[in-house]
Amino acid sequence: MNLPVTQGHVLHYAEFGNPAGIPLLFVHGGPGSGCNPAHAMLLHPNGFRIIQVDQRGCGQSTPKGRLLGNRTAALVRDMEALRQHLGIQHWAIYGGSWGTTLALEYAKQYPQRVLGLLLRGVFLARLEDWEWFSLPHGVAQQFPLAYQTLLDTLSPRQGENPINSLYRQLLNPRTPLETAYRYALAWDAWEAAVMGLPAPAFDPDATHWQARLHRARVYSHYCVNHFFLLPTGVLPNLTTLQHLPISVVHGVKDQVCRFASVHALTNALPQTQLFAVEAGHGMHEPALQNAVQHAASTLHATLIRTQL
Repeated sequence: MNLPVTQGHVLHYAEFGNPAGIPLLFVHGGPGSGCNPAHAMLLHPNGFRIIQVDQRGCGQSTPKGRLLGNRTAALVRDMEALRQHLGIQHWAIYGGSWGTTLALEYAKQYPQRVLGLLLRGVFLARLEDWEWFSLPHGVAQQFPLAYQTLLDTLSPRQGENPINSLYRQLLNPRTPLETAYRYALAWDAWEAAVMGLPAPAFDPDATHWQARLHRARVYSHYCVNHFFLLPTGVLPNLTTLQHLPISVVHGVKDQVCRFASVHALTNALPQTQLFAVEAGHGMHEPALQNAVQHAASTLHATLIRTQL
C-alpha cells in the first residue's frame, strides 16, 4: 500500500499480525535501509497490529534514493501522516538502531499519540555517537585493518570524515557508476566488519547496483548532516516521556551503538525496562531476536493491563 506525502515522496507500507490488536508502528534502521517483513513476526504478531513503513527514499518507497525533502523532521511528520491515514488514535512504536532515534523524536513531538516504546540497539544520534563509529579514535581502534581498507578506497581529504568523502563521490555526476558502487561497498564492508559479518562481494550485474547506491545516498545524506539534529541528538526534552512504558533491548557487545547510550537514556527515563543481551548490534543474531520477542510480549502485556 502507498501513501503520498510531501516533496513528491510516496511511502510504501504494509500490515502484519492481528488486525484487531494494539497498533504498533515498525520504524526501520539505517538511515537508508527498508523494512524486513520477517522482523515484524518477532513483535508479538498475535497481539499487535504491526504497520511497517519504508522511510523516504528507502525500500519500496519512491522515488528511490531521493534526498529532496529527506530530513528527520519530515520522517517524523510522515509517521504522523500515516497514523492519520490509517485512522489510528494511539499506537505503540518499535524502533531499531536509527529507528530508535525516530521513535523517540516522534514520541517527543506527539506524546499524546504514543502508548509505549520498544527500542532495539539504541542510537541517540549524538555527535559523539557518530564520531565513535566513523572517525579513527573510535571503534576503528578495534578494527584497524578494516578501517584502513575503508580509507584506502574512499581516499578522504586530510582530516575529512570518510563518510563525507563517500557522500561527495555519490553525489558527483562525474563519478562512474561502477566506482560509486565500489565506494558504497567499501562503507558496507566497514559496517560488516564492526558487526562481525562477511564483507559484501562485488556484484558484476550492474542492474543490481542501484539499490545499494540508493541506500548509501540516503545513509550518507543523514550522516554528513548530523542526522538533522543538535549535537546532543535526541536527548533534549526526553523527560517529557516519563509517563510512557519503555522497553529497551541492547547487546552488551554492540560496537555500532555503544551500551553507554543505554545509560544516557535510562538516566533521562528511569522507568525504562532494560533487556541486556549477550550480543552485538545486528538482528541476524538469535539472542537479539529472542530478546525482542520477549520484550514485545512483555510490552503488550503491560499495555493490556494499563488499558483495563
